[in-house]
Amino acid sequence: MRLRLQLVFICVGFVCFSKIGPVVSQQVTKVTKTDFPQQLRLKGEAILDDDFNHHHMIYVNDTILLTTANSGKYHYHVFHKTKLNYLGSIGVRGEGPGEWEIPSTTAGQFEKGRDGIKVWHFDYLRGNFELINITKTINSKSPTPIVDRRLRIDARSFPFYQLFMGSNQRIYTNAWIYEQNRGRIKYIDLKTNKIQKSDLFPKIADIEHLPTEVINSLYGAPFDKHPNKDVFVQAMFMFNRIDFFDANLNLTNSIVDGDNWKDNFYNGRDIKVNENFLRPRINGYDGLSVGEKFVFVLEAKKNVGTDQFKENQSFIRVFTLDGKPLSYIEILHDLSSIDYDESSGVLYATDYSHELVLRFDLARQSAEWKL
Repeated sequence: MRLRLQLVFICVGFVCFSKIGPVVSQQVTKVTKTDFPQQLRLKGEAILDDDFNHHHMIYVNDTILLTTANSGKYHYHVFHKTKLNYLGSIGVRGEGPGEWEIPSTTAGQFEKGRDGIKVWHFDYLRGNFELINITKTINSKSPTPIVDRRLRIDARSFPFYQLFMGSNQRIYTNAWIYEQNRGRIKYIDLKTNKIQKSDLFPKIADIEHLPTEVINSLYGAPFDKHPNKDVFVQAMFMFNRIDFFDANLNLTNSIVDGDNWKDNFYNGRDIKVNENFLRPRINGYDGLSVGEKFVFVLEAKKNVGTDQFKENQSFIRVFTLDGKPLSYIEILHDLSSIDYDESSGVLYATDYSHELVLRFDLARQSAEWKL
């Protein structure tokens, strides 16, 4: 019988909570497109083209590729990383016992133990945060996940969007869509039940005039964790800034471009909720892959739905962990998600709109990157 650890965070009269402003780093690095020493233009190799699942997100770890799907019978599909053969699916979509509804997904945080490769999975609706043993599940020949560890999270006291487990027994997340008094990121300490969050920045003047869903659109950001360290990165969607945080939510470094990353660039009184205010002003990122040495960020699509929109064109910026620019890559596809495999120098991606899974061999190009 598997031992399942169940922790329930219950709001009993009060929640131990503190809000801190991030210790603002003096290291703000402005990097423009011309600052990258390497410029590339690439078209990917289509893979998994004999698989009829509509793959949304993609993650790579050790010997496996894990993809998520928004439709079909199963949530996750598992393939061998190099052989590309199908290994199995995990998680039955549905409302029955043991089944998952959307949204129920992963942020791609893996662990490797003696008994296999594992991935952290979270379920907004049921408040579950689970460590799924991929190897055991695939070997069982059943899509029912074998769970090595399960945590229960009370979303009333700790609303969450994406979850990461820290090595320090803290659970980290970014803000929920309708969260009041939101911050950029926060954590709950499993040993003390203390909740701590960073401030919301860059500041928007008169932000109190905006509804929470608009604030969420302004401060939405891809969020990822270093594979081995409690180091966290947010690449913002509206604002052109990439921010690095340590385990205590201190801001350690920021990579910026343009001007909208500065405080008070926007005023809440000027943002017209009923008008198309946000779309023409998108100037950030909507994809992120943080590795042991490198950070890949996917630029957000601009001019979507207009005559200026260019199909089959995406841009990726590659940095070291301390913000040094390495490569600016034009991709001849409409990328939806990315994950970089540092062990092989291969970038994996999905083009959801064209139902493609892609890989890009960057081993030769990455050999030129100077750490």
